[in-house]
Amino acid sequence: MKIFISLMRVSVVSGCLIFNTVRAQNVGINTRNPQAAFHVDGSKDNPDSGSPNSSQAANDIVFTSSGEIGIGTLSPAVKIDARSTVNTDNAIGVGKTTQTASDAGEGALRYNSFNGGKMQYSDGTVWQELVSTPTKSVLVANILTANFTIKIPYQVATGIQGWNEISDPSNNFNSSTGIFTAPRTGIYLVSFTYDFVRVPIVSGYFSEARYVVNGTNTVKKCIKSFSNTSRQAQIAGSCIAGVYLNKGDVFQPQIYQSVYNGDLSLRTDNSTSSPDNGFINLSIIEQ
Repeated sequence: MKIFISLMRVSVVSGCLIFNTVRAQNVGINTRNPQAAFHVDGSKDNPDSGSPNSSQAANDIVFTSSGEIGIGTLSPAVKIDARSTVNTDNAIGVGKTTQTASDAGEGALRYNSFNGGKMQYSDGTVWQELVSTPTKSVLVANILTANFTIKIPYQVATGIQGWNEISDPSNNFNSSTGIFTAPRTGIYLVSFTYDFVRVPIVSGYFSEARYVVNGTNTVKKCIKSFSNTSRQAQIAGSCIAGVYLNKGDVFQPQIYQSVYNGDLSLRTDNSTSSPDNGFINLSIIEQ
């Protein structure tokens, strides 16, 4: 009898060990090498050992032990994560519902096909429209350098570099190169002012402010011309214009001068109290 009881105890313990081992294993469909608590390999292309690469994981679905779902990714960072690094078809479809906002519950999403079609969310009481209000780009910059530092060659369109940023909350402007990158497609209101040091002006000559997109495309010109009487004068100009930019377009203000046959210096100073300071300014406001 004692021997029988001992054997029963061993059987029970062994059964518990086997049961715990099964519970600890991941479950896989179309894969012998599941990477999560539940792992479906859609194309049956995962290796039998090691981790699948990003291309192999792009057709997989996983349910992690923490209750997160990954679609095309084996490492979901939120409850439902469809951000595949390989497959660019990462859209998530949201359907329509006739439920009231209170029945659907706070935080629910739906697509409303009426009035042109809009995405809405429930605040627990009513369906609210999802409205995109991104932070608009607002750039304000000027030049703070010693006089005669920035020179514009004769009859050569030259980009203005070495800006001092006053405001650029969206970080879309490279102050060293003077290049602005459009964060979104749309209209940008640009204002640019400049002033040269005093030099003798040959009659009939001119200077231009040019707005150049993507390095070669001049989209706006503002000219400052002079009479047919040669004289010594202050050469200044300004340009205010709306510029249409696509997302990712790069924009730079340039100056073309046909006034002085040589390098013509901009009127600048690195002291804000100097009478030569404050003439070179740039602002770009996203509309």
